Amino acid sequence: MKKGEIKKQEILQTAEAMFCRNGYDKTSVQDILDALHTSKGSFYHHYASKELLLEEICRTRVKNGTGQILSGISDSAAAADNINRLFSGAMPLNGENLTFLRMLLPVFILPEGMQIRAGYADALTEMMLLPTVKEIVHGNETGEFFCTDPQHSAEVCWLLIHDCWIRICMLIIRSEQAGEETDPSELLSITDHYRHSVERLLSAPFGSIRLMNLDELIRLTEQIHYYWNRQH
Repeated sequence: MKKGEIKKQEILQTAEAMFCRNGYDKTSVQDILDALHTSKGSFYHHYASKELLLEEICRTRVKNGTGQILSGISDSAAAADNINRLFSGAMPLNGENLTFLRMLLPVFILPEGMQIRAGYADALTEMMLLPTVKEIVHGNETGEFFCTDPQHSAEVCWLLIHDCWIRICMLIIRSEQAGEETDPSELLSITDHYRHSVERLLSAPFGSIRLMNLDELIRLTEQIHYYWNRQH
């Protein structure tokens, strides 16, 4: 690995650890420079801003996480089963490390939050779109789906998935800022709405698509509430 690439990886790893430990908004570029004993020139050679640095961290985590999901896809499995592995596994709320997710949620309400979550969503789509198209085609062949335009439908599916998890994030953030634990039934109502939309888009049987179930949502809200209170 070249020296410049090593330095870039050091910045990524150090920044991620500091963001998770201290919070994104409470960690400055200078804090990262001090921890690395490096210069501003070295930092800005690789990243134009702290915002773009976090976006790159998100993209790296997406690449690593989706690689694990894709390794679990089987050609012998039903298309609906593989689609559910893609959709539910790639939901950032389901697959992300809790410490990282807890750090990331408050960032979404910052001015730069929209670009960061858009970058996360773009990275997910880039990794998952072609496998999704493949499984929709497979489902058409086996009669599990009836989808006339797999490419377009896959793109819309991922737009729905992204919108779903952002809505969930915003509800969690509002609840935590109010000092309350999020009601999992409200989150389930959101996921059910998007799940039904995906089913209709694919002409899939009712209940065949899975995003997050109630047990997962309960565990998620309890853990986020616990760690949020420890930090505030």
